[in-house]
Amino acid sequence: MSSIEERMNTIMLKIVRRRSPDAGVDDFGTAVWDLDLDSLDVAELTELLEKEFSVEADLEKLDECVSPADIKAYFMGLIGTP
Repeated sequence: MSSIEERMNTIMLKIVRRRSPDAGVDDFGTAVWDLDLDSLDVAELTELLEKEFSVEADLEKLDECVSPADIKAYFMGLIGTP
């Protein structure tokens, strides 16, 4: 796992575990609503990832993301990591 992916996982787990304390990286495929995340949690996650990786997300494309895994894949694409 790359350091970029590790940093991203750490940030994502910080937000996800507020609502689902037992969640791990394996749960990133679960829909955000099944993890009890709301739109404010997703907005905060987006802001943290944008700041950490110096990128700007397209909110329309981000709205298409259903799970943390989708959000992670979207940001990995913005960063330029496959």
